[in-house]
Amino acid sequence: MRMTRVGVQCLAAAALAALLYGMTLAPTVGAGDSGELILAADALGAPHPPGYPLWTLLAHLAALVPFGSIALRVNALSALLSAAAVGLFLHVSRRIGLRVFEAAVATVLFAASTVVWRAAIEAEVYPLATLCFLALATLALRARSLRTASQRSDAIYFFVAGLSLLAHQTLLFPAIFLGAWILARGFTLRRLLEAAGWALLGASLALFIPIRELGEPAFSWNGARGLPGLLDAFLRGGYGELRQNPVRLDLIASEIWGMAAVAGAAVGAVGALLAAAGALTAGRERCAIRVIAVAALTVPAALAALITFTPDPEHLAQVAPFLAPAVGALALLGGAGAGAALRHSGRNRVAAAAALACGAALTMGFHYAVCDRSAFRLAERYGNDLLRDLPQGATLVVDGDNETFLAAYATRIEGYRSDVALIHRRGYVFGDPYGLAGVPRARWVEVATRVDVERLDTAIQPIHYATPPEDLIEAGVRFLPAGLTHRAVPPRSKGGVVSAGRWVPPADWPRSGDLLPGGPERYDYVTRKMVISYSDAAARALWDEGRLAAAYPWFEDAARVGFDFVGARLNLATAAAATGRIEIALAELLAARTLAPRDPEPPARLAAFLAAAGHPRDAALWFEKAYGIRPAPAVASDAARAWTVAGDPERARVWTERAADFERAAQGSPAGRGIPG
Repeated sequence: MRMTRVGVQCLAAAALAALLYGMTLAPTVGAGDSGELILAADALGAPHPPGYPLWTLLAHLAALVPFGSIALRVNALSALLSAAAVGLFLHVSRRIGLRVFEAAVATVLFAASTVVWRAAIEAEVYPLATLCFLALATLALRARSLRTASQRSDAIYFFVAGLSLLAHQTLLFPAIFLGAWILARGFTLRRLLEAAGWALLGASLALFIPIRELGEPAFSWNGARGLPGLLDAFLRGGYGELRQNPVRLDLIASEIWGMAAVAGAAVGAVGALLAAAGALTAGRERCAIRVIAVAALTVPAALAALITFTPDPEHLAQVAPFLAPAVGALALLGGAGAGAALRHSGRNRVAAAAALACGAALTMGFHYAVCDRSAFRLAERYGNDLLRDLPQGATLVVDGDNETFLAAYATRIEGYRSDVALIHRRGYVFGDPYGLAGVPRARWVEVATRVDVERLDTAIQPIHYATPPEDLIEAGVRFLPAGLTHRAVPPRSKGGVVSAGRWVPPADWPRSGDLLPGGPERYDYVTRKMVISYSDAAARALWDEGRLAAAYPWFEDAARVGFDFVGARLNLATAAAATGRIEIALAELLAARTLAPRDPEPPARLAAFLAAAGHPRDAALWFEKAYGIRPAPAVASDAARAWTVAGDPERARVWTERAADFERAAQGSPAGRGIPG
């Protein structure tokens, strides 16, 4: 088969991208899902729903290659898949009519975007999903072209569409849109049925999950048994309700704005400006860009409409990798914008081209510094530090992704502290010690509390928790700081364990900020969430000892690393108030409020602060704001007390009645006359 000039250009782009991603590749496990995916690849198991069977098969093959560590091999797969996506992106950009220079600018913006680059340097499923989206775009353009449209092109597109759902379920939406666009060319019922058949054939690879579960792999996320289990995994049933908040137009608008900001930041200021120019100047010849852009935008539109997540830094960080298709659309528009800039530059065309090339190169250089993980071993260290000081034969109960999979990576892959028994509190992995299979999700906490208390009462070896669960604290279980973990003391303990000595940070205990070379701004939210544990553990241990002045610098460091973490800013505000730093306390409370305008805790904390400072009227107004975000009887009672102190008995009466309404509702009594909230 003859290689075309465009084909050579695409191969060259992919090779350069592979070199770039290889230079910045993480040498070992990363934060977040990385540890879990490496474990699944090693065992040919099933990661979290929907199970990602296509990625798992590819990753298992990569894990068998005899070079480096397993983590490095699976990380390298991400780099290769992302490099292939870059080559395919260049092909798409030329296919839709961008000239060589325009396509080159667009490809640089795409390859150097932080969303694509960060996924390319460690174990992640998103590079495969990005590659699948670009494959769908390429095949859709081919199936709609007068020169290449055929029954065969339809079949290939819909087969790949079914297969792409196994790469990531968000691709369902662009696959449907592009499929409808293809079928609109001479729609018939027969074509629709054939399309559905090919899509089902592509999606049939999902049967790998229940078939593999029959072999009981060493790692499996709450194994999917049979077709019902497979459907539950695809719909992410183990996570509970898909929708996180009631549907509200202002919330959806905030979600869309937040995701647009994430995608714009991913391509950098130059890319965002060029994309805006491309969107404004694209003519009829840019029809294909519009189609691909609309297909890409179905992903954020579905996220906003179906999930209605809270658009705070944490949730935006979680959805950012899903936005790679939207980033690709922005990069295509950026290429069109570069072409428009050249056309309007007149005699200064060479200078304009040089300026555009410099802008794209500067974007790549800046993002190189942000995305380089070639010396990053912090996640591996964190997993080891979780386990290092545990007593021989101890049990460690874990919950969050970082603590769960980095500890599991250390024990199962590296063989470090394999004497420690790991228990996942929600029963997704490491078996089902809580017997949660078949139990309604609403009862999981109740079951886990009972099982944990029974285990603590009968345990011979120490039991530690990475994060103390609130339900166990309410059940009377005490948690003693022990580095990055907490030793659990059952409610009926005689007290000997408690008096055995409390942990305080040793002289060489690291500050979180010192573990992030180049400053915390270089690192993603998930990595900083892991690293903040060091300073937070030291701060809490010293705080529990009553050493407030010694704890304050640790809280301050945690807030510097977690500059967009509401909890870290609130903790610093509390520490500042306790040590007489009133202005800092107020500033941190206001910063927390800005970070999470839909979280009732920052305004409630601010109200308590103002009440303690002798400003009852201001406190009452902030209590009302907290109540407006999320009505609660305690907040209503606090507002009533604040209005009483402020000398407004009428408003105090209204809020007292609102608090009483909650109590009557809980007891099944008729509600009072309170003013609607």
